Amino acid sequence: MDKPTPRITASMIQQHAGTTVRIVGRIVRSQGSGFIIETSDGNTVLVNPTVECTYSANFIELLGKVQGDGTVSGFTAVDLSDNFDLKAYGLFESAAQKCPALFA
Repeated sequence: MDKPTPRITASMIQQHAGTTVRIVGRIVRSQGSGFIIETSDGNTVLVNPTVECTYSANFIELLGKVQGDGTVSGFTAVDLSDNFDLKAYGLFESAAQKCPALFA
């Protein structure tokens, strides 16, 4: 990637349309050919993964592109674990939003 990829929550989706982003969250359920992920703000996002976007843990970090309809096309996923503190990660996300140069 040529530039930093912003870390976002579900509530930030609309302001990042057309942007490649990172989303950390918990897989809630499958939906069609995609899945729903819950982010640290308690909101959810529909992810339409590519073939390369596989996961096996309950919590993942997703790299994908936000579409105009608010869904995310998932490129890759990194398994975090089945026991991840999403609320603690939310504190990190808040700090990263306030000081983006520090976390780029």
